[in-house]
Amino acid sequence: MSCLLFSYEKTASIEYKSNGQILAVGIVMSDEFIKLATNEINEELSGIGSILNSCSDDAKIFENSDKLQKHTHKIKGLAPMMGKHTMGNLATVLDDILKQVMAGKTPQGIFDVMTISHAELVQNMNNDSDLEPMIEKVKNFLNDM
Repeated sequence: MSCLLFSYEKTASIEYKSNGQILAVGIVMSDEFIKLATNEINEELSGIGSILNSCSDDAKIFENSDKLQKHTHKIKGLAPMMGKHTMGNLATVLDDILKQVMAGKTPQGIFDVMTISHAELVQNMNNDSDLEPMIEKVKNFLNDM
């Protein structure tokens, strides 16, 4: 597993001004950063997939929640930095669920939630699919825990 480091020297900023006042500053990530971030997220998704392949039910997800959470945590931070905000949102909710499991909760149906969410995240990396419906389902799952 690689560790993504980036330098702000390779980014560019864009200032949005009105009447000489700076209203906002946007950071534009380099193509190299996007390429590295894409590879890193794909590695994290592959890691989740490997763990899920070794699981067959909710109990196995409970046992592996700490390993899964490490992957979701990285995705939740990295995805928005490369413009994949909905991917970051889904990873954030999954991260919250897994933290609850690590704290002792045992929600029924987590195997299905993790498996379907993983498939949606992989699909989103491949074709920028709409994750909003999945985010709502996973938020409802979290709220019902």
